Amino acid sequence: MSLTNHGEDKLLTLFKDAGPYYLALFTAAPSETGGGTEVSGGAYARKQVTFGTPSSGTMKNSAAIEFPTATANWGTAVAWGLFDADASGNLVWYGSITDPKELLKGDIYRINANNLTLTMD
Repeated sequence: MSLTNHGEDKLLTLFKDAGPYYLALFTAAPSETGGGTEVSGGAYARKQVTFGTPSSGTMKNSAAIEFPTATANWGTAVAWGLFDADASGNLVWYGSITDPKELLKGDIYRINANNLTLTMD
């Protein structure tokens, strides 16, 4: 069975409307059951994400996402996750970072608008 693009967009809209969601960075990727190693310390904090209108089974961030300036080395960000809370909470969506980035003291990690894409497969 498969959903049509319209069906995928309806589900993404329901997901979007159930937010807010907070983006986390990971130095070891999570999986279907959670886990992974989220960045911590050094002024790290999850950032709230605003999504645009779903289209053709995808949904993208509608505004830039900028993490605070690292006050310590955060490690290499290899994955991201969306949580339903700004601390603790439940991991609801995750993925790999296409170009992993070592985040050092003084760095600012930024994701420009439309560069975080959720896709229904």
